[in-house]
Amino acid sequence: MALATLRVPDREPLVFGYALDTLLATASPLPPLTLKALERQGVFAGRPLHTAYPCAVWPAAIHLLASAALPHLGRDQAEDALGRAFAERFIQARMGTVLQGFAQVVGTEQMLLRLSRALRSTNNFLDVSLEPHGDEGGWELRLHPVREFEHHPRRLADPPHFARGLLTYAFQHGGAPTARLTLVDHDEGRALTTFHVGL
Repeated sequence: MALATLRVPDREPLVFGYALDTLLATASPLPPLTLKALERQGVFAGRPLHTAYPCAVWPAAIHLLASAALPHLGRDQAEDALGRAFAERFIQARMGTVLQGFAQVVGTEQMLLRLSRALRSTNNFLDVSLEPHGDEGGWELRLHPVREFEHHPRRLADPPHFARGLLTYAFQHGGAPTARLTLVDHDEGRALTTFHVGL
């Protein structure tokens, strides 16, 4: 009788605990209702966080924290502002002074690509591609699933305005001070977000 073949479970798309920890610290202090809502997502702000969480926790936490921390702003503006604040804290904590003069050393295009990939280290399911934007100048930057998760039913995109704020701050403080990002398209179903990056 043939032995049954053991099937190794596929990897799951995950967001890393240190990214959530940084996000929580960025938005604190949090009101009790927001803390309760986070607990329903499995995130307990008063305890050490797990190493990783299901990827759905990340956009849910961004939506909750943006509205709690910046209630006077509309949702898109609040998420953009939270993305910028998160990037500032994340870069200071994990990249330090590495960004100082980065664009002058490696060139603007390489800086954009490397910095984008570094900031995508918050999870295991999204990647970045960058292409020159033809005659119009600038670049097309796409956040998209890594090949492994292209068709995974539970992979998700970052909220697009949060991603825009995060990347804008990172580029402007990584050697491209006039960088500006325009949201071109966001396809939630395909977990695909496209920006135009102008300098």
